[in-house]
Amino acid sequence: MDVIRQLFISKTLICLLFLCCTDAIFTDIGLHLAFIKELNPLIRSIYEWHVSGYYFVKLILPLILMAIYPRIRKRVWVQPCLTLIVLIYGAVNVYHFIWLSYGLTYVAKG
Repeated sequence: MDVIRQLFISKTLICLLFLCCTDAIFTDIGLHLAFIKELNPLIRSIYEWHVSGYYFVKLILPLILMAIYPRIRKRVWVQPCLTLIVLIYGAVNVYHFIWLSYGLTYVAKG
């Protein structure tokens, strides 16, 4: 049972990293094409400073979580929080995909 749980957690962490990457890419595209504005002032200032810094910040957090996960995994709150974060990032990615589709359709119709 523990092996199955570990496999699920590993997939969840990889899914989180993937969703963070796609969130960063979708946001970058939206900012670059002026479809959206970054509402987080810290992320906005990092993006305005340097785009590679923006990607670094957006991707380092899930990587840190992956690194510390073996030490915190047995705490009762970790799994529910990890699942919630993946669900939220999934919803954010769906939202990004929708506005990106509408934005590109609007640009194509000119």
